[in-house]
Amino acid sequence: MALEFLTQQAQAQHLDQTFSYKEQVMMRALCMLKISDRVLYIGAHPDDENNKLLTFLAQHQLVDTAYLSLTRGEGGQNFIGTEKGVDLGVLRVQESLSARKIEGTRQFFTRAKDFGFAKTVDETLARWDENAVLADIVWTIRYFRPTAIVTRFSPDVPDLHGHHQASAILITKAFDLAADPTAYSEQLTELAPWQTRQLLWNVYQDSGVKDIGGEVLPLPDYLSLEIPVTDSFWGLHYGEIAAESRNRHRSQAMGSLVQHHPSIEYFELLKGELVGSETANTIFTQSSLQDSYAIVFNRLVDELIVKRESNRTELTLELAAILFWMKIVPEDHIIHQKRAEVERLLLDSAGVSLEVQALEELWVPGKEVNVVLHVHIPVESNLELTAVNVPFIQGTGQMDYPLSASKAIHLSGQLLDTISPSFPTWLSSDGDAHNYAPISPADVVLTGYGTELEVDLKLEFAGLSIAVKRPVLHAGNPVVVAPPVTATFDSEIVVLSDAAKRSISLELQSTVSESLPISVRLTLPDGLNAFPKEINLNIAGNSTERLYFELSSSSQQEQIQEIGFEIETITGVYALTSKSIVYPHVDKITYFPKGLLRVLNLPVNITAQKVAYISGMNDELAGSLRQLVGQLEIIPIEKIGEVDLVTFDAVVLGIRIYNTHPLITGFHQLFHQYVEQGGVLITQYNTPYDLHLKEVGLYPLAVSQERMTDTESHISFLNPAHRILNYPNAIGQHNFQNWVQDRALFIPQKWPADFEPILRGHNGESGDEDGLLLLRKQGKGYYIYNSLSLFRQLPAGVAGAYRLFANMLSLASN
Repeated sequence: MALEFLTQQAQAQHLDQTFSYKEQVMMRALCMLKISDRVLYIGAHPDDENNKLLTFLAQHQLVDTAYLSLTRGEGGQNFIGTEKGVDLGVLRVQESLSARKIEGTRQFFTRAKDFGFAKTVDETLARWDENAVLADIVWTIRYFRPTAIVTRFSPDVPDLHGHHQASAILITKAFDLAADPTAYSEQLTELAPWQTRQLLWNVYQDSGVKDIGGEVLPLPDYLSLEIPVTDSFWGLHYGEIAAESRNRHRSQAMGSLVQHHPSIEYFELLKGELVGSETANTIFTQSSLQDSYAIVFNRLVDELIVKRESNRTELTLELAAILFWMKIVPEDHIIHQKRAEVERLLLDSAGVSLEVQALEELWVPGKEVNVVLHVHIPVESNLELTAVNVPFIQGTGQMDYPLSASKAIHLSGQLLDTISPSFPTWLSSDGDAHNYAPISPADVVLTGYGTELEVDLKLEFAGLSIAVKRPVLHAGNPVVVAPPVTATFDSEIVVLSDAAKRSISLELQSTVSESLPISVRLTLPDGLNAFPKEINLNIAGNSTERLYFELSSSSQQEQIQEIGFEIETITGVYALTSKSIVYPHVDKITYFPKGLLRVLNLPVNITAQKVAYISGMNDELAGSLRQLVGQLEIIPIEKIGEVDLVTFDAVVLGIRIYNTHPLITGFHQLFHQYVEQGGVLITQYNTPYDLHLKEVGLYPLAVSQERMTDTESHISFLNPAHRILNYPNAIGQHNFQNWVQDRALFIPQKWPADFEPILRGHNGESGDEDGLLLLRKQGKGYYIYNSLSLFRQLPAGVAGAYRLFANMLSLASN
């Protein structure tokens, strides 16, 4: 390999192996020119990757390495913020891209959604569009053209999560399909079939496969790869890089300590060729292309590596000579694909710097925008900037700039009004609960945002033309394209009960500097009415304005509907809201989805009037509870002792509160007194993973890892006459229809005899579960431990979940 060649040359010539940073970057880049191998690693979720292996492949073996996550992790928990569903997927994409940047690797996805925990492969593939997801994987293989594919999970070993094994089964199928010209032939207009040499399973110790004494044995049919702590030649600490990368998955509370000891990774060959015994410490059969083009190219690069001490001018001339020679290489030859890398190296060696800076963070189509192209071209480089093309500014076209020195070129004009606001390409078309529906595989695989604006530049060196693109950045982030005005509803859901009227608000945000006359109206489905029908106003430049509408229903039918809005301006009609992902560990991203509000038309009774909510970390259930009760008070944990709980009809503890706030146990005595005096205390689910206590709850019980993921699983009533199932709402089977993602999670398996189980749920092969809803009568009041995923159902507008929660809150009322 090129790295071995460089090491041998350094030792043979007694060269100083201490590089400056710039020399190291250049030498590594030259080494990579000789390496055409690629490794594609695949898992089910953004945090399934093996960060240390990815780091080692990219940084030590200098292999072009990528991670393919089938999903964006939309169904996971969020331990750092309030994003959930699609928005959580956007955050986890940013975390993945940040991790890949640290490792020096690439990131791909498919259209499959993380719809939540799935116990089996069958459950997973019944929800994913298997053919479409396979098409995305095949497209990725044909686009990336890997030498080897490594799967995190085994296609043959059942896993605790159905998504995991499903990812391995699908990549096993795609391995063959990618090489088949009759499979997904529509892709062949832009890509060619590709036969990967090896498909490997990265055996991990937790699988228990061929595992003796807690260690995986390197049996004859296994490959092994030894990963050192540091690289003595480059001075890299692989453990530090891998840990920093792993720690980017903060929304999932992922963390990794730096490993200061060597490690061994084991692999089992699933398909393809065995690695030759002559190749040491590698997991793939390296490319053996030895035609005349490859031989000449490799010799030219070897000469450059040896001449690492050449001055800048000599190195630039050598690289230019390679580019001139590459003109004779056929475009479909693998060597031709290296042209962009050689051009980049030439510009770097010549000391050329080209940056495009936007003076404003937000750009609005049709409005004036200002760009500064910062050009630094050393005079001695003999390079010239000959043309600049700004395709996004109206009427700009290509401008000639004979320039061979440093200069700031100011460009301004109207942003094309055909450019759409920033928005993830994988969300460009409506999908379903389990799959996105992208226009093309590239839109979903490559993780674009559709509005990455770039300036096209052309440079010349001694008759050699070099074309480059530079992104438009503001404060290091891509410039954001925004509509002239956005709006945001004040909640995610509104419940209309017994044909009551409810006030809703809409906050407008202007993104232009001048005053804007607008007309605002709600878009309503049949049966819903709004007053006023339309509001006309002038909104001041870059300001906010809050509007109020009264919403009512003329329908007696129980249903969930969506409403939106239209903001009419002189330039068009807009219906978009603004969302931003802003965390210190990821790049900021702003995007503009359609603004929607769910409206649940629901006959529901409740006798509880005043409820306290003690939220867990990033808990948003309170917004839904406000739709049920007349008075909801949010109590911070540190203020519990200052509040007279007796004044509340019910007190609700937020999800995972014993995980996130273990000091809650310090208030158990107050809670005991509250329940004894007639209150209702409701505890929601907690996980066993990061629990500092053996048992949770006011009256302790042990939680488990058991989940009920089938949202259509049958629910039966252990005591149909119980008050909680009959007052003030009659609970029947219909109240467990249309549930989303899961029924219950981390269900207790055992509990004290003074708890009464209320519901029984059928949980597939695991049998029946009675721990979904546990109730204990204590004194004049009640204690409830609830494992049902009501925290998901209420924001989603599931009518039965509202009725059941209303009965729980009303349990102690006369």
